[in-house]
Amino acid sequence: MYQPDEDISELVSSFIASPQDPLLREQVAAFVAADPEQAVYVENRLLAWLEEGRFVRPMPPAPVMPVNHHRSFSWKWLAAATIALLIIAGAWLLWEKQPAEMLLYTNHTGRIDTLQLEKGSSSVITNKGTTLTYAAQFEVTPEVSVITGDAYFNIHREHRIRMRLDEHTVLYTANAVFNVHRTASVFQVYVVKGRVTLVPDKGNKLQLTANMQAKRELHQPVQKKTVKSPSLLAWKTGRLKFRNVPLEEVLDAVNGYYGLEILVPPSADQLYRRRLTADFENKSAAEMLGLLHKALNAPIVKDSANRYYVTIK
Repeated sequence: MYQPDEDISELVSSFIASPQDPLLREQVAAFVAADPEQAVYVENRLLAWLEEGRFVRPMPPAPVMPVNHHRSFSWKWLAAATIALLIIAGAWLLWEKQPAEMLLYTNHTGRIDTLQLEKGSSSVITNKGTTLTYAAQFEVTPEVSVITGDAYFNIHREHRIRMRLDEHTVLYTANAVFNVHRTASVFQVYVVKGRVTLVPDKGNKLQLTANMQAKRELHQPVQKKTVKSPSLLAWKTGRLKFRNVPLEEVLDAVNGYYGLEILVPPSADQLYRRRLTADFENKSAAEMLGLLHKALNAPIVKDSANRYYVTIK
C-alpha cells in the first residue's frame, strides 16, 4: 500500500481545496501518471471528497505494509491512472459549476482602510476609492480580485489564494506581502516579501520575489523587473521624494498617491530612460504636475478628468 509523505498529502489536499488551480492540476496529473499505487491513492482521496461534497483534510499515514514491486499487471496501473485523471477532471468541472459567492467592497471612507479577508491570516489595506471582490467564505474558497485602485495584501495561509488580475492573468500565493495597482488599462504587482506566481493564459509562468514588480498594459505581455524603489507603495507610505529614480517608477508613485493616470505613449518611450530627482511631498496634484513638467521639460497633456499623457515636443 502506498504511504504518502507529508508533502504529497498536502499536494492532494491543496488540489482538493483549489481544483481550478492549473499548477496543482499539472502536479497531481504528473504524480498520478508516475506510479499505479500513487494513482490509487489519489483516486481514493478524490472519491472520498466527492462523496462528502466538501474539503477533506490530509489523511493520516497508512500503516507500513510490504510492497510488491512486481508490475506484471500493467493494465491495472493504466486503469488506475486513467480513473484518477478522470476524477481530477470531474473535480475541476464540479468546482467550476459551483462558483463562490463573491462580495463587493469599495473603500468609501475617504482614507486608507483595512479589510480582513480571513481571521488571523489574510488581510488587505486599501487606498480610498479602491474596489475589489472577495469570496464570502474566503477560508474555503480563497478568491479575490482588485477591480480598481490600490490594495496592499498580507497573506499567510496553508493553501494558496487565487487572484484574477485581468482577463488574461491569475496570481497565486500562500505566503506573501504584496501590492496591486489596477486601472482600466494596466495592472501592476509589487512584492514586499515572500513569493507570488503569475500565470498568464499565454506564455510562461512568472515568479516574483521581494523587490520585484510585474506590469501588464492593455494588449501587451506581462513585463517583470526588479525595481529601485517601492514606488507603488507611495499611496500608503506618503514618500514622494526621489533621487535619481527612473521616470516610470516616479509615475507609479504619483499615480497611486494622487489617484491619477499619467501615461507615456509609445511615441515618447524614450522618456522612460530619464531619471528624476524631485520632491513632491506636501504638494497638491496641480503643483506636482507643474514640477513634473519642469523636471521633464516636456508637455503633459490632459486627456480626461484623471488621465494625462507625457509627450515629446
